Amino acid sequence: MATLPPLRFSVCVETMFTDKPFEQRLEYVADLGFPAFEFWSRQGKDMNIALALKLALRLEVSAFTGSTASLVDPAQRQQFLSDITRAASLAFDLSCANLVVTSGPALPNVPRDEQRRHLVALLHEAAETAADADTCLVLEPLNQLDHPGTFLSSSDEGFAIVREVGSPHVKLCFDVYHQQLSEGNLTQRITDHLDLIGHLQVADVPGRHEPGTGEINYEHLFGVLRELNYRGYVGLEYAPLFDAKASLKAVRALSQ
Repeated sequence: MATLPPLRFSVCVETMFTDKPFEQRLEYVADLGFPAFEFWSRQGKDMNIALALKLALRLEVSAFTGSTASLVDPAQRQQFLSDITRAASLAFDLSCANLVVTSGPALPNVPRDEQRRHLVALLHEAAETAADADTCLVLEPLNQLDHPGTFLSSSDEGFAIVREVGSPHVKLCFDVYHQQLSEGNLTQRITDHLDLIGHLQVADVPGRHEPGTGEINYEHLFGVLRELNYRGYVGLEYAPLFDAKASLKAVRALSQ
């Protein structure tokens, strides 16, 4: 029986080692033997230093936030497109696989199908910019408890949107924490739509802490991902309950 390859984990340096400067967090990631890191905004970070460190430490950048502008509000269309142009340029420099985007809040008094049409058209347009930079826009549904009023919570609808856009440069960011709160049935949803998932993120429920501390059976889920030969990154985007180094090692052990 062939040995299944290990999962490729990416450490979210926005939630880990938060008492250290951004640059130093990358060194911790490399020291622990993780292959990649991800972050949220580029604001307040020196991207030239980040690039130099990424190369020196031989790390990959799995994802960062492409834009926080709304995808359903026509008034924010130009902001979104200019954000993606800038982010795609940085993604090219960093050889970053994914740019994370979210739908934004649902608009009151605008039919839902009209908002969705705008979202699909905007992603379709931005996909060309992503393609030129050899990166992927990953659309992340958010749960309604932490993000009340958000337009997109359902991964089922998210997958349908990705299919509708019809570009290899637009996929879903499947955040297990959000989807457990929104809809559950995680194994089936991941298995049925693996080809549409560009990036995966993990944290446990409740509390958004490390896998293995809550109700989600991560030992099972990590096993499923390995059996499916998922070759994307699994983003460790959680708030550690205990020492971050020990926590990260424990999560990696859980997946083996």
